[in-house]
Amino acid sequence: MNTHTQESPADVRHSIDMVLKDAEASRQRQLDDLPPPRDGDPTPASAHRQTVARILAEIRAARRRLADGTFGLCERCRKRIPAERLELRPWTSVCVRCAGV
Repeated sequence: MNTHTQESPADVRHSIDMVLKDAEASRQRQLDDLPPPRDGDPTPASAHRQTVARILAEIRAARRRLADGTFGLCERCRKRIPAERLELRPWTSVCVRCAGV
């Protein structure tokens, strides 16, 4: 007997959106707490700022894909991204195979 309830697609989308919203808010706070960038600054803080900004952009793009119905599809090969990969990095836009290309 299956005691697990099946989530509706709308519930799944809502759950994913909540994870992405939390990640977005966390990265935005992280970015806001970093020292302001300086032109040509090669410090680790500058590199960290760039990394956080890139991840924030990836999260926002994932939220757009969720809204337009393409979330979970690899942007390169158009195949489904495995749930395990999305659980580890929900904002990913490519499957493992295409990420290695």
